Amino acid sequence: MTTNRFLQTFVLAAALLTPLHSYSQENENPNQKRVEEVTEPAPVSGVKANIVPLIWRVTIGEAVVSVPLRSIEYYGVQIYDTDSQTRVRELTICTESQSLVRIYYIQPLGTANERLAEKAERLRQIAQGATKQKWAYPFKQYPTTTHTHMVEYRVGEKETVSQLFTHLEAAMIEYHARDLVPEQRPQIIREIEVKEED
Repeated sequence: MTTNRFLQTFVLAAALLTPLHSYSQENENPNQKRVEEVTEPAPVSGVKANIVPLIWRVTIGEAVVSVPLRSIEYYGVQIYDTDSQTRVRELTICTESQSLVRIYYIQPLGTANERLAEKAERLRQIAQGATKQKWAYPFKQYPTTTHTHMVEYRVGEKETVSQLFTHLEAAMIEYHARDLVPEQRPQIIREIEVKEED
């Protein structure tokens, strides 16, 4: 009886003296992180990839234009005359959502009498069979020829339209040719210029 009681006391004492960490390591959940792993600082790795733009953004006064580059299907600059005696130079951006962004500059063309004289001269040259015309701009009736999903922005300088086009094209080249080295990126454009004499 005394021997059994002694053995029970010894086993109980041995169990109490066993380190807790060894017990927990043998029976711990493999999916559960150790205390040391949880308290360690997060690993920091440097970014080595080339960053390319994903969004093209323009701030015009208090207005902001933000267009995801992946959604742009067409962009270009056009010049046309309107029936309100103005000439418009605009950057047009068409997106996959069928939205149309117009950023334009409006230039007054003079009095109604001057416009009538210009139209008469244009008709006279056409009637005489002139093959080359000085007036190469299309004519639009505003707002009949506008788009229903249009978002418009007006700028105060004619050169701004060209600057925005150049900036947008650089971003588009960088986006679409992101797998190429910078020296190769401009080569993705095949360009031709149509020269018209006055």
